[in-house]
Amino acid sequence: MTVRRTLAIRCGIAAPTVALAGIVLSTLVATPETFTWRTRALSDMGRVTARTFWIFNGGLVLGGLLGTPFVALLWSRARNRLERIGIALTGVAVLGMIGVGIFFLGHTAYYLESSLHGLAALTVFGVAPVAQLLTGTGQVLAGDRWVAVASIWLGVAHLAGWLGWLLVRSTAPDPGHWFAVPEFVAAVAFGAWILILAKTAATRSGTRDRS
Repeated sequence: MTVRRTLAIRCGIAAPTVALAGIVLSTLVATPETFTWRTRALSDMGRVTARTFWIFNGGLVLGGLLGTPFVALLWSRARNRLERIGIALTGVAVLGMIGVGIFFLGHTAYYLESSLHGLAALTVFGVAPVAQLLTGTGQVLAGDRWVAVASIWLGVAHLAGWLGWLLVRSTAPDPGHWFAVPEFVAAVAFGAWILILAKTAATRSGTRDRS
């Protein structure tokens, strides 16, 4: 295994670990005024006034930066057009994750007149499941069915989290209640997928080098 490939795979393992750890730690550290699962979004922990500002935003930015080399490695190994499109969209979702951390809620008080937070968040939550489903379909076509199952089902889990929230939202007293739950489900589904791809790449690279 070349040094560059090894570093890219390690970045793929570290990226979701760092990002998810930042989110989870933030939920544990945040004050009730800043975050509760029922009444707040995850992004509320990224406001400047929150004591979780650096943990939450830093985890997203660092996780996204770490994920970039791994996405480049996946692109170089794509075996068909659908896989290539899926990996390209994965890169877009990773950039969106970085954007959520950089364009935190209320960033317009410090830089830029227009808020880009919503666009960045939509890039992650809207693009990531499409990337997973397309990559998974490409993996099926390439005969990589076990990994494809993980890709497709985690993409479905991502979408199911939002569908479940929409169903609950229709009966909730406040339409915004529990918004953090589908956000967290989506983050775990995307992060777990990247981790599976990285672990699979590490295993196959090791097997190839020994052969």
